[in-house]
Amino acid sequence: MAAIYSGIHLKLKSPRTPWPDKLKLARFAWISPQCFLPNKEQVLFDWTSHALTGYYSKKVEFPQEVLEGLWTYLDDILRSKKLQSALSHGKTLSLRLPMAQVINDRILEAASGTSSASISTVLSCCQGILSSSLLSVTYTTRYELLVELLGRLCSLACSRLQLIGEHLRPQEFEVFLLVLSSYLVVQRQQANPNRVFAQVTSHLLQPLLLLRHLLGARVWAAADDARVRQHLSRDIRGKVDAVLQSALFLPEHLPSYREGLLPERDASAPKRSTASKGLPSPVSSILKRLCDPALCDRSLHFAVRSHSVPVLFKCALDAFCKAGDNKMVCFRLLTRLVTALDFTEELAVTSTFDSANWSLALLALENLLNFNLTGDIYNVAADRIQHGEAQFNFYRKVAQLLFYNPQSAVPAWYRCLKTLLALNHLIVEPDLDELVSSAWVDADCAEMRVKKAREALITAVLQTYTKLRQLPRLFQEVLSIVCRPAADDLRLPLLTAGLQRSLAQSFLDSPPSQSVEICSLILERAQTYLLPDLEGKEDMALKLFSLSALLHSVLFGVKTLDNSTPVPVVRQMQGLMGKMLELVKLLLPLLGGKESGTLWFESVHKVALLLSYSWVEVDMLFRMHCSRYAEQSGGDAAAEGSCLLPGVAQDEWDQVFSVPPGPASQLLQQLLTLQRMKKVLLGTHISPEANILDVLCRDASFIVRAGKASFSHLSDELWDQQVTSVDATTYSAAHWFVLTSNLGLIAPYLAEEDMSHVAEILLDSLLRQDPPESAEQQGAYLSVSLISKNLLDSAILVELFPLYSVIVRCLCQRILGILSSTAQGFQCPALLKFDEELRAAAGEEKEPSAMETSGETEEVSPVWKRLESIAQEVLCSSEGTKLTLSGTQIESLMRLLKIARALNPDAMSSEDHIVCSLLLFFIGTNSMPHNDTDPSEALRLLKEVYSLMTSLQSGKNIGSVLKVVHGSRLLEAAMSSLFTQSHRHLSVDPDAWLLFVKAFQDFIQCLIQVVIQRRKSVRLNLEKITSFAVGSSACPDTQGPPGSEELVSLQLRLACLSVLCQAMVSSLGQSKTLDETLIQLLAKVTEAMGPAVQLYLRGRTCGPHSQAFSVDVVRVMVQAELASASSPTPEGGERKDLPHMGLYRSFTQQVLRELCSAPRPMDFLLSSLHFLSTYYAAAEMISEPHLGDLYVSAVQNLRTLLSAPWLSQSEVQQLEAPVREVLAQLVVRSSLEQFHLLLEAVREGLGVALVWSGRHKDVLSTLLLIKMLATCPLPETCSKAFWFMAPQIISAIVFVVKECGKEKPLTATLAVPALEALTSVLRQGEGLLTNPHHVTLAFGALQFIPLELPSVEEYHSAFQAIHETLFAIIQCHPQVMLKAAPSFLNCFYRLVVSVMHEGRQKGEGDSAESEVLLSCSRLVERMYTHIAAAAESFTVLSSFMVAQYVSELQKVTLHPEIKRHLTEGIYKILDLCVEQDVKFLSTTLPLGVREVFNELYSSYTHYHKTQKQGEEKYSA
Repeated sequence: MAAIYSGIHLKLKSPRTPWPDKLKLARFAWISPQCFLPNKEQVLFDWTSHALTGYYSKKVEFPQEVLEGLWTYLDDILRSKKLQSALSHGKTLSLRLPMAQVINDRILEAASGTSSASISTVLSCCQGILSSSLLSVTYTTRYELLVELLGRLCSLACSRLQLIGEHLRPQEFEVFLLVLSSYLVVQRQQANPNRVFAQVTSHLLQPLLLLRHLLGARVWAAADDARVRQHLSRDIRGKVDAVLQSALFLPEHLPSYREGLLPERDASAPKRSTASKGLPSPVSSILKRLCDPALCDRSLHFAVRSHSVPVLFKCALDAFCKAGDNKMVCFRLLTRLVTALDFTEELAVTSTFDSANWSLALLALENLLNFNLTGDIYNVAADRIQHGEAQFNFYRKVAQLLFYNPQSAVPAWYRCLKTLLALNHLIVEPDLDELVSSAWVDADCAEMRVKKAREALITAVLQTYTKLRQLPRLFQEVLSIVCRPAADDLRLPLLTAGLQRSLAQSFLDSPPSQSVEICSLILERAQTYLLPDLEGKEDMALKLFSLSALLHSVLFGVKTLDNSTPVPVVRQMQGLMGKMLELVKLLLPLLGGKESGTLWFESVHKVALLLSYSWVEVDMLFRMHCSRYAEQSGGDAAAEGSCLLPGVAQDEWDQVFSVPPGPASQLLQQLLTLQRMKKVLLGTHISPEANILDVLCRDASFIVRAGKASFSHLSDELWDQQVTSVDATTYSAAHWFVLTSNLGLIAPYLAEEDMSHVAEILLDSLLRQDPPESAEQQGAYLSVSLISKNLLDSAILVELFPLYSVIVRCLCQRILGILSSTAQGFQCPALLKFDEELRAAAGEEKEPSAMETSGETEEVSPVWKRLESIAQEVLCSSEGTKLTLSGTQIESLMRLLKIARALNPDAMSSEDHIVCSLLLFFIGTNSMPHNDTDPSEALRLLKEVYSLMTSLQSGKNIGSVLKVVHGSRLLEAAMSSLFTQSHRHLSVDPDAWLLFVKAFQDFIQCLIQVVIQRRKSVRLNLEKITSFAVGSSACPDTQGPPGSEELVSLQLRLACLSVLCQAMVSSLGQSKTLDETLIQLLAKVTEAMGPAVQLYLRGRTCGPHSQAFSVDVVRVMVQAELASASSPTPEGGERKDLPHMGLYRSFTQQVLRELCSAPRPMDFLLSSLHFLSTYYAAAEMISEPHLGDLYVSAVQNLRTLLSAPWLSQSEVQQLEAPVREVLAQLVVRSSLEQFHLLLEAVREGLGVALVWSGRHKDVLSTLLLIKMLATCPLPETCSKAFWFMAPQIISAIVFVVKECGKEKPLTATLAVPALEALTSVLRQGEGLLTNPHHVTLAFGALQFIPLELPSVEEYHSAFQAIHETLFAIIQCHPQVMLKAAPSFLNCFYRLVVSVMHEGRQKGEGDSAESEVLLSCSRLVERMYTHIAAAAESFTVLSSFMVAQYVSELQKVTLHPEIKRHLTEGIYKILDLCVEQDVKFLSTTLPLGVREVFNELYSSYTHYHKTQKQGEEKYSA
């Protein structure tokens, strides 16, 4: 052994041994268990370190391959399990200082791009060293060495981030984060904070700030590692902030900061002793390093500075202002940090400032101001009294900086002004004109982000001056700016949609007199400054339009006058309306004799129409709601002809309407025409000799036809719902909105041509694909398509029967157009008949509907004859040549059918309903896809057709199509067409095929039920349908399995037969005669189904979907034969057998085998469970032998299914209802012995050992069985047995919950279902669980359910489960509350604390999470109500409950909605408190909690108690 030792040692040290051999020998020595070296780990580690240090100190030379090998060998040692094992057993290992320095130097080389070794391996070695507590001592005990390592790693990370096109790998950042975390621990352990400050500012501040900026500003590529982008980047920035705060802004540094920032305060303070050593001007040191040109590349320098200044200020705030102290220090620091943005101390721009940096500078300034605002640094009173308005003067300088250098294209500029306004409105008050001009009237950037920031600022200005009651002063400035000389044609609209809403809200919050004053200011400005110089001047016309638009918005935003409005305000508004009317009268003559088409004329024309419309609309509104609103001079009686303005000549008014209008003027003309229609209908505006109907029809036609030209090319432009913003691109949307929103007024007076135009536009727009809306546009912007969708879904369209009929006919005409465009369509008689009927219906007056003439008159109407003729042609066409549809035609039909699905069948006339039904039936039976068309698309079309026909057979027109054709003929034609075309669907997806089969079955079932409900030729129709279905389903006499084509056809026939059975079974019991007919027909159908099912089962594929289909078919057969067997025979006896019982028996065994053998789709499981329930009922009825074996097998399979590992929790929940149905069928007549077997299975399934062994699914299945058994109707003997065992079940469930509480992942999967089962037992055990102790066991389980869960869904399920258990106890077992009230409240208090903790205000949260928490708060309120109802049990504890609530409320700030529900609940508990309880709480609660209680009790007495006393006063 000594020889081995000495040989290896000598060879490793020998200069004659080649380095490659030394490396091989070292590797062997490390991995070989036969090589024994004393302290082998340290020896080999030192040898490797010595070799590497010798190489880099030029003492040793070897090839590059050896160098790489040595680094790899060192990394292998550090990461080997052998080393970890040795260290864990107490062996020591140390890293020599030179080796640590070598690592630092290699990282520096890598950062500069001159590394000779693989940096990946070096970083891996560094990571291994820092991850070991023993090896990392070399760094952690040498602070400067660790600072050096951190700084060089930071430089390396920065160099990686700055490489263009380089994809980031996680290694550099993982190692850096590890070193940064280690450094943060070491930094906090340093005893000398001045040393830390010096080291960080000298060596770390610049690289850390650069790295933080690069991480935040990087545009991440898809190839970048997700860990870097999502986690490491965030963690590194958080650690960097912690390093900077704990190094630069320690509490020990505060005197130094105070001395440097507040010299005037410290001049009067006593000098510090020479023994206390502080930092010399720390702020200057930080700013010097921050502004050092060597910080980074010149192109990045300002970006890094602007990004870093808010970070440093936030760190200072968190360190110095936590308790609200040192606010002046932080403010002075802010004033110094601002200078790092290339501003002077007087906040002027330096000569070296680059104008391209404004965006970055303003973003940094915004963050600084926001931190200042949220940190509550500025107190107006304290600043004025104690500091001579130092802060105010600084913010004024900031405001002047912003106004002297307006950056209207930068969103941060607006946000800075908004923050200054929030600090103190007086800061921007002296420059209000500049604010209004730069940020509102003259702002020229329409980019969305800028627009949003601008609207937020102006909204804040409006809100501020509304609170100050100074809105008129603000609008004086606005009017002054608008009337200043400017390029008005370049100005943006004064009010956007968002500002219009803000302005309206401001007027609602202001006194009415201020609104009148603002309107008067606008009119005065228009008449005084603009009107005298208006003639021929375009700029004056544009300014006048801006003021008119503003006046329109103000008038439409103010509160309307009513009978409660003060008389002075009414008189002011009268005078205002008079001035407005005079202005219109002055404008109208200016338009006479002027050339139209010029900008001046169009602007003045718009102004005249806008003011006229505003006056007419507002005047009518005031007259309707305010009886004191006197008539204007001249009154309505003075209005001539079609003119709506009193005192205006008819020729002047006609001239305004006769001019070819622009888009906005045209829309205003339509709005004025609408006002005239309203006045005519109200009888307030019509000359005696005029025909009212002619006037209304003419006006309605004018409104509809005014937009015809614009719809020739529909625009995708969105309209913001502002009348003043309408242009050529948005006119179509604005016109369509006006038309559709007033359709109830216009439609009764439209001619057929105009209604057809409306219908065509509706269909055209619905077929368009609108571009997606942005988040800012949703809700506020409208397009033609969006308006049409809303119209189609509205209730108003349904009430307009003539228009609705035109829409239906236009839709049918378009479908006909597609069908006629096929090769066979032009000569198809049925299509020609359809076309004739639609043209005839459009060209004649509507007759009484076919519904009304179907049996009341002897003479059949022409409409009726035409419909019968169409029906015959459709049926004849189904037997002839099919129409061949291309893929494009199918897609067009699908889009039209999507519109048809949105139509309301009840709104259709009987004729339209029949035409629609026959046209759809024609598509379903007379069309086929082209050879090159995808068969799945054709199948999708057929599915949609049959689904639509099914949905049409509802409401008032149900069965209307059967008035022109027999139901049996329809079904025969549909089934015949489908049978002959079935071979075309062999290649389609099985899922799509089965969905179509289901849609076709729904159609057949619906039609059969309609035939039976109509009670006309029921027997004849059903016999024909049955004969055809049975005859077409005859099976070939073959013993082998059918082919694929034959199998598809067989599946269709079985689908038809089964749904025929289902429809007839569901109709049994209506009348004895009908029952006899149905029983006979059921026997024929089931007789035909038997051989067909057997053939299908022989040939069906192993696909699970076909299995579900076959199970459903056999189940329907069982139901049919069971219904037949339940009815008496003609001789009066009872049938006791089922003809196909042998088939059912074997099929049941097959279902039981396949139910749990492997993962199955949900539809198969559901079908199988429904079949088992039906079959067991049939077996019981005929006293099937071996029923006990079937019982045991069914119970075992149900348990196995519920515990299947391949079922998810949601899938198990879907299976609960059908499993309960099967279980109820099993136990309703089970014997006591059979039921004991089930109880034994329950007892075994609740063992805690199953939870310990991880068999959670077995426990879950048992819990579900308990939950179902508790709600199943049991025989008396079985019920006694179950409730005798209930205490054991409750105890077992409690143990299960306790075990689950130890592992949070089991909460949702096992603990919550256990509580649900427990709740079910408690709820059903009312009056049966007589021992209160058995009920109180549940409280033990509730304490173990954790409520700190990872997802909101799990939290909600756990919360609701606990609540429901408590609710079951208080509702069903009130006797328990007499002694167990404290235990109950302890469990309930957990819910209260939880919902208060989760429901605290968190800023912008997830809407789904908010809804869940709101639901939980409602549950808490509900429980408080029930506790208050059980007053006798909780009166003594009511003060305790209130104390708990206010103690928790004092800790959090709740979301308002959640707080509202909790407050309403605790009010019910305060109702239980007597005066002595209130005094007790007021004296014993701690000070802060007492304040919360006093506030709560005050609101209780003010809002709740008085209301409750009032209710008691008037209650019996």
